Formats: sequence, structure tokens, C-alpha cells
Amino acid sequence: MEIQHVRYFVAVAEELHFGRAAERLHITPSPLSRHIRDLERELGADLFDRRYHQVELTGFGQKFLEPARDLLGRFDALRRLGPSQGASLRQPLRIGATPLAPPQVLDLVLGIAREAEDDVEPTIVLEPSAALLQQLTDRKLDLAVVHLPPGDPGLESVKLAEYRFGVALRGDDELAKRPSLKIADIADRQILVTSSKVQPLVMAEFRRHLARAGAKRIRELPHTDIVQIAALIGRSRDVTVVSLNSLSRRIFSRSRVALVPLDEPSVRVEAGVAWASPGPGQGVDDPVLSKVISTLKATGTRSPLKL
Repeated sequence: MEIQHVRYFVAVAEELHFGRAAERLHITPSPLSRHIRDLERELGADLFDRRYHQVELTGFGQKFLEPARDLLGRFDALRRLGPSQGASLRQPLRIGATPLAPPQVLDLVLGIAREAEDDVEPTIVLEPSAALLQQLTDRKLDLAVVHLPPGDPGLESVKLAEYRFGVALRGDDELAKRPSLKIADIADRQILVTSSKVQPLVMAEFRRHLARAGAKRIRELPHTDIVQIAALIGRSRDVTVVSLNSLSRRIFSRSRVALVPLDEPSVRVEAGVAWASPGPGQGVDDPVLSKVISTLKATGTRSPLKL
């Protein structure tokens, strides 16, 4: 049993809400829920009853809460007895992410950071990409999960994931029966793209990729509502190019819109992590940050995620 798992349990038990507990712990709900499940498996009993929009302690969870609080209090007291004697402990890593950052990438970065810092929780900052990149430049953040490239020569980055795309079009369209499509196959169609207001740099680069591949009619919509896009496609010959993730598949399948894989290597969007460059011939001063960056580089080179 890890002390951090106990800390996670107490936070959820006191908040009775995974989302609020995650905010309190400065992590995302997905890894929090996973760690609670790991703890329950180790204990051999459920700590929480999980219902729709409701979390309650089980009888066992109620019995476990006070000893868990006592354990955390004793553990934190032991840490205060260290040689620092009140001096500030090393600050945790400061990791930024956009609200639309792929959760798989953020979870990967947080997991590596926790391993490097013996399960010390990183500080998480959620901001738009432009704000994150500026904070990296100003050394107010250590790492940021962003779409690549960051577009700043003073920043370094590593790719951790790449998106797979498909063409969404009406289910009764003659192109819907093909195993894959190229942009040339839909060059005469109007291609709908979501608003660039949320991620202007990424969307601008995405539109350039589409144009270079041969797209002639690209229409930017005033919103990012994929449900509305599915409705528009279902009533016209318009198409869109979207990520082949589970959300897209679920929404388009409900709308009787076909999703055909896009065979166009030049149309790509990558996600990864960026950090401030230490300068020519210099290394990263912080040994923990240096270890995290080295692990991220090895991970990205070995097996980038497919989104």
C-alpha cells in the first residue's frame, strides 16, 4: 500500500466527488479513479459506492477513513522531523496542460513525474496553449502538454502521441463504402472544420495540412460542437475530417454518419510535452526535471500513443 493511495482515498472520502477531489489533489479524475481501484483491489473490498453523479462510502470505507487520516497525520509529522526543520521542501514539478489536452498524454506525463519524485504530486495548471507557452518561456512552468510544434525557438519538445483521422460523411454516400479515403477523393466537397478560437495555432496548422493535401473548400464553423457537425453532415454532402477516437465514433454512429479512415500521411496533428530550452551545450539544472524529460524522450521515441 502506498501512502499516496491513502491520501487519494481521504480526499475522495471528504469530498464525496471524484472531480472535486481531483481538483484538490491537482490531478485529473482518470488517474485518481484508477488509483482508488488499485487500493480497493489490494484491500479486497470496495471503499465507495459509485452511482450516477453520486459517491458514498461503503461500511468498510467508513471504518477505513479514521485510521487513514491518522496514518496521514503521522506520516506528515515524520516528514516535518527531517533535517530541513521547517525549511521549505523542494517544490513539486509545475506541469501545464490545455483544457483540451488528450487525457492519455497528460496521464502519461503525470505518471512519469510521480515516479521521478517518489509520488510527490505535481502542480497542474490548466490554461490555453498561448498562456502555457509564455509561462514556459518565463520559467513559471516546468513542462506543458500541448499540441506540437510549440512554435517558439526557445522551447524544446518531444512527441508523445499522434492523431489518426477519418472522413465523416453521410452513411448513404457512395464514398462511405470505401476502406479508406484521400483528400483528393473529397476535394470537390465542402470540408467543415471546428472553430479555431479554442486552439488557434493547432487549427491553423491543420487547415494548412488539408490545403496542401488538395482540399479546396474549407469552411470554419463558429463552434466546436461535434454533435451539430454530425447533424449538418447528415443533411448534406458536406464532410469533415476528425480524429478517430471513441467519442467521434460514438457520436457519428448515432447520427448514421459513416467514418472512413483517412489515408493521408501529410495531414497530421501531434501532441506532446514542451519545456524551456536550457541553452546551447547546457543541461537542465533540476535533476528531477532532467530525469522526467529523459524518460519522456525515451517513451516518445519508443512508442508514441495513437489517438
